[in-house]
Amino acid sequence: MLLLICLTASQSALAQNKVEYRKPAILKNVPKLVLTEFKARYPNVLTQGWYSTHLTYWQQDRSAGWYVDWYGQRSFVVFTYEKPTYFEVEFIDQPGELSRAIFNLHGYWHETRSRVKALPLTVQEGLKQTEYNSWYISDLKERIESPGWPIDVYRFSVSRKSQTRIIRMDEKGNIIQAKYLGEDEE
Repeated sequence: MLLLICLTASQSALAQNKVEYRKPAILKNVPKLVLTEFKARYPNVLTQGWYSTHLTYWQQDRSAGWYVDWYGQRSFVVFTYEKPTYFEVEFIDQPGELSRAIFNLHGYWHETRSRVKALPLTVQEGLKQTEYNSWYISDLKERIESPGWPIDVYRFSVSRKSQTRIIRMDEKGNIIQAKYLGEDEE
């Protein structure tokens, strides 16, 4: 019985120290600048939900597991604010594609990430011209749109035996980055 009380008390203490990085946001609390920019950028989408974050960037995202699947768990916080400074919206633009866009407090759009079912033909053809042409392509694929990149970028993982890479390719089929996972970089 004493052990049960100690375990319950320690779990309560841990729960109180837990930092929540992403919280559901009530629509009326989302700044008008953010809503206006979102509606202008994505006028005909089905909104799934709004979230606020206290981080300067997505550091500990738990949305449907797919951000963490790509980047892994982060155990540190870069910087926090007392009030939310970023707002994230999950929405559906194309059937079967869940998208997430992030805006700062002043309506500046940082990026949109969308899960896609298939890679564009130009990306598939570009991959065939690389050393990864016979590697298995994961089911998890995403398109990244950002004002910092002139064209969309696609990210997906490929694997062969015990080797895995996260590949970033632009929409023209050029590899931008190949990140090694769980092995020494060659």
